[in-house]
Amino acid sequence: MRRFLRPATLLPSLSLLTVLMIGLLSPGAAPPARGSTTQIVRIGILLSQDVVSIGADGSIEAGDPAAQAVATLAPGTYEFRPAGQGIEAGGNRFGPVVRLRSANGWLQAGPRRYRGAIELRRAPEGKLTAINELDVEQYLYGVLKMEVDAGWPAEALKAQAVAARTLALQSLGRFAAEGYDLRATTDSQVYGGINAEDPRTTAAVDATRDIIMTHTGRPIFAAHHSDSGGATESSEFVWGQPYPYLRGVPDPYGQDYPGREWLSRIDIPTLEARLVRAGKPVPGIAGVAVTATSPSGRALTVRVTGASGALDLRATDLRTILGVTFLRSTLFAVRLTRDEVPAVEFQGRGSGHGVGMSQWGARGQALLGRTYPEILGFYYQGVQVEAR
Repeated sequence: MRRFLRPATLLPSLSLLTVLMIGLLSPGAAPPARGSTTQIVRIGILLSQDVVSIGADGSIEAGDPAAQAVATLAPGTYEFRPAGQGIEAGGNRFGPVVRLRSANGWLQAGPRRYRGAIELRRAPEGKLTAINELDVEQYLYGVLKMEVDAGWPAEALKAQAVAARTLALQSLGRFAAEGYDLRATTDSQVYGGINAEDPRTTAAVDATRDIIMTHTGRPIFAAHHSDSGGATESSEFVWGQPYPYLRGVPDPYGQDYPGREWLSRIDIPTLEARLVRAGKPVPGIAGVAVTATSPSGRALTVRVTGASGALDLRATDLRTILGVTFLRSTLFAVRLTRDEVPAVEFQGRGSGHGVGMSQWGARGQALLGRTYPEILGFYYQGVQVEAR
């Protein structure tokens, strides 16, 4: 389960997305008629590289937009490197941008294979960025299995497909200054290319083709997370911005999540060192306490008391400082132990920021027989589920 860090700021208009039908899907209703418009997305797959290895078992067309020329490379693997003010590979010199396509429909970049085209761009500092350009539906083939278990019920997979598609379209242009829309990491959604595809998740993408969620005519910020721990969170308590469709709700459906309850322990010297590295030193820590909680029970602020005073931290900032795998969520209680080596213990529930759809909750609802429109309507309030 992969989490993104913050909402994108760019919201494409409905007309740009060619939304063909407006109307909330009633529980169990068939999806509306599909649109025919292809939406291309650009994914930053390899960033700030000294060398990018590109290969295919078919011939590769390497286009140099600056020179309006195309070189045909024989099947094989080529190392693209910065050279002068451009890029070189296989004895060919290109400008600062080169577009690559393979006759067999896919290219290998580093350890993974990708559908569509790959564009290499030379960054000002002389490094290379590899961008995978492809249809959004093909992009989703490489996303879903990275987010959820392909063996989950079909309706849960469909709910994830719609959420992932919506998030992708809502994020168009987010990294425009770097030449792409999304990253292949938790900064956006984890994307693994062809290597991450699975027939079951591909079927969920195909079954929901072109379906997205909108609010006031625009794709929503379809935040999702692994497990809510029993209640989802309202967006303003995590990102400071209240989205009307991201309201916290009681969520008893993820009980089967094996990591729902967790305990993390950190000794005082290590905690002090982490705070120093974050520019928030608290020498001689003698107490740690949650001082404010949200309606869902999540910690909002944590006070760390030291020998010379106290420091109040946002719980989300503390989670970043200590690591999201250490503090799996902000739904925790904290106490200072008095062992031989004093330490701080965090007793918590759930995994992720808690906003929007709980993936394990979606699974639980699907096992109860709920359809993907019902699941989405539960976690995203007042949205429309429609064909773009």
